[in-house]
Amino acid sequence: MNTQEAYNNWSKTYDEVQNKTRDLEAIALREVLANKQIKNVLEIGCGTGKNTEWFVKNVEKIISVDLSEEMLAKAKSKINSDIVTFVQADITKDW
Repeated sequence: MNTQEAYNNWSKTYDEVQNKTRDLEAIALREVLANKQIKNVLEIGCGTGKNTEWFVKNVEKIISVDLSEEMLAKAKSKINSDIVTFVQADITKDW
């Protein structure tokens, strides 16, 4: 199983399963960026959109990228905003 397939499989339970690293990263992101004025965000590895949801409330434009089509599908189902563009891409290759 390659990385993309693994994340596609993980997407089914990603939001429900406890993940202290993911959750701590979200807390740190919000604390570090809380008092910053940010217009544009390139979010690499958006997953199911947990941080994208926060960005939607705090920035003007977001490009959210993920390798996994299934992770992106989850993010798209949760986030309906004109300021977000979702892109499926392997960032190790040209896109």
